[in-house]
Amino acid sequence: MDEFEKIEKLRTRANVTYEEAKTALNEANGDLLEAMIILEKEGKVVKPEQGVHSTEYTKEPGYEMVVAENAKDCGEKWGTKIKEFLKLVIDYLSNNHMKVSHHDEQVIDLPLWATVMVLVLGWWFILVLIVVSLFFDWNYKFYGKNNLQGANNVMDKAKETAEHVKEDLSKSSES
Repeated sequence: MDEFEKIEKLRTRANVTYEEAKTALNEANGDLLEAMIILEKEGKVVKPEQGVHSTEYTKEPGYEMVVAENAKDCGEKWGTKIKEFLKLVIDYLSNNHMKVSHHDEQVIDLPLWATVMVLVLGWWFILVLIVVSLFFDWNYKFYGKNNLQGANNVMDKAKETAEHVKEDLSKSSES
């Protein structure tokens, strides 16, 4: 920024004449902020209003109770965010399913919300049941509106591991 631009900027910001702005800028060695301070000290610029705010109520002069205008909005924003999150979770759990099959024949088809409820209510029993059932050719697949390939990969890996353990057990029992 050249000197003329600085003078113009200072002149418009401080609402002073061209000569006053140029003099203050020369005194401040080209520093706009310092020039603005010089003009304030000379009384040519009105200093910005300063206020004191506190979170504590007091009747002392100079303190005033300030209620944040956006405090209500902040609560509403969090409420809206929580509602949106819950809608996404409900949509996800309602539009996706878990299919349980035995020897390629479908036995159970549950929406994910029902699957989650069953797991929450009896997780210790259900998880043991799932692990044991993998050894007896039961399969678990997830499908639906969302991409559930990650969950299917985990179930496929668990099934492969169960098959390897069965093979190792049968080899060791033959020996």
